[in-house]
Amino acid sequence: MAKQNEYFPQSVSHPGETLAEKLDEMQMGAKEFAVRSGKPEKTITAVLKGESSITSDMAVQFEKVTRIPTNFWMKYQAGYDEYKARVKHEHAIEAAVDWAKSFPVAAMARCGWIARKTTWRDKAAELLEFLGFATHLAWEEYYFNQQLKIA
Repeated sequence: MAKQNEYFPQSVSHPGETLAEKLDEMQMGAKEFAVRSGKPEKTITAVLKGESSITSDMAVQFEKVTRIPTNFWMKYQAGYDEYKARVKHEHAIEAAVDWAKSFPVAAMARCGWIARKTTWRDKAAELLEFLGFATHLAWEEYYFNQQLKIA
């Protein structure tokens, strides 16, 4: 459940962008950084391109070379991962709009089971929360499997 004073930014950059800026500031290329950090150049290049995550092991090694604390890299990566997960969840909610229209949402709101919402996107989110599912596809799989058990 979301807290009242949470902030969710519209976009978050991959930690590799900050690493690239730091390497530029240090006048160090990916190859030299790879040697200094003890990581393969391919791995460093993937991080710099935003194609790979920074692991805790990498964060410790990066701290030694960049003097940027391990917890900075870890929190940055966690924030980026959370952002990506929230974007994915938003797409799942948008995909559930047509599914939500097959439910008596207005009657459910009148009964107080779900909050009254004006947009179908918000109604779909309320319905999923009420049913206790993250996506409409998960609900469908569960529901249809239960129906097969009865039949």
